[in-house]
Amino acid sequence: MHVDLTLAIAANLPPGHRARAGHDMMLNEKSTDPQHREALVSMTALYFIEEHALLRPELLEDAKKSLQALFLRTSGEETMLRKLIEILKTTKQIHQSFASISNVLSGITRGAQTVGSKVAAYKQALATMTLSAEENAAFAGPFLSFSQTLLRKIDAFDNNMRQYVEFKETEARYASIYRIAMEARERLKLRLAGVLGSQTRSEVETRIRQNVVSSFDYSESESNLQFAQRDAHNKEEEIMAQLEDIRVMCQMAKNPVMRNKTDDSSSPTISSYSVMPATKTPKPRADYDDVFALFSKALRQHPRLLQLKDIVLELFRLYQNSYGMFRLDCDRLSKAMETMFDNSEAYFETKEEDKDISAKREKLMMIEGLIPFLEHAAVLTTENATEDYGRFSRRLSNLISEKKAAWVHVDEHLLRAKVQAEAELSTRL
Repeated sequence: MHVDLTLAIAANLPPGHRARAGHDMMLNEKSTDPQHREALVSMTALYFIEEHALLRPELLEDAKKSLQALFLRTSGEETMLRKLIEILKTTKQIHQSFASISNVLSGITRGAQTVGSKVAAYKQALATMTLSAEENAAFAGPFLSFSQTLLRKIDAFDNNMRQYVEFKETEARYASIYRIAMEARERLKLRLAGVLGSQTRSEVETRIRQNVVSSFDYSESESNLQFAQRDAHNKEEEIMAQLEDIRVMCQMAKNPVMRNKTDDSSSPTISSYSVMPATKTPKPRADYDDVFALFSKALRQHPRLLQLKDIVLELFRLYQNSYGMFRLDCDRLSKAMETMFDNSEAYFETKEEDKDISAKREKLMMIEGLIPFLEHAAVLTTENATEDYGRFSRRLSNLISEKKAAWVHVDEHLLRAKVQAEAELSTRL
């Protein structure tokens, strides 16, 4: 850790508190002050967090200030550990959002690639056979055309899902800007009404206020938001239409007795934040070959086509599975994108500071281990209040080293951080 946390705490204490803080932070062998216990756990976490850059600098600084408050015994201040856990949970949510979006998009791409490879394998199988015109017309040719059409729709769906995420990010950015503009507008109204006019603190603020009054215009932010919402909405409708086409085609590759008897066109909505009206205009449904029926009939009339049975049935199953996964992906993506709107500032700051998704996954795993450790450690600090510091320290080390714990993948890092924390806390101020 590059910053001496103990000295940082001391430097921010009022003069009258420094001597007492120095005395309090001497870790004697008789008993352990509850503050020392919480401080040891908190500083262990902060060393771990800073070493692995798990929090943005401003959040880390906020956590350090809470640690200062702990030693100041600030009345009404929530505990350091509770606050740190909440900060980590918010950060975890953001990293989970990145990971989930990436996993959904990667999963769709892998699904499209799998379908593409199987269609290519079917085409290769046809090339190894010398089919008659009748055999080709009965099934082989129509199914190849059917599969290639479906593959194009899946590829287009894959590309549009990636574009859609970009559109929703743009919408979230403008939604945040618009929200800020509206708040500024309300504050401006209050100032103009004289409610806040008396709160002007300097000539500089007065001049700024006059400039704002003369130039303020929130309509641009509103217009940008509306355009972004329209683009995202149009892309969503395009995706839903593609997904419906894929569903209809997959129905044709299914045993007729297993097909939906009712209209199953109620496609999922990708975004729960869409404010655009649902303008689903029914379009003529395309007619696709009933490839399942064609194959059943062709097998009876052309026994040689039995050579294609395994690969064709595999493609039939793959098509059903792909469509089902795509529907689930739409629901998963909707949940993953919530952070864009709920905590847009943190979302985009995190995205800008670290564009490597693999690094985000690694950080997420560390945070997922750190949170339950802190929750268990918080309980540990309340137990056996009369025990000496050495015993508490050993219990904390045993907790970190606990086998099969949720934090076992970071236990060595936590132990090193604990050593650093103890070295800091043992320093006489």
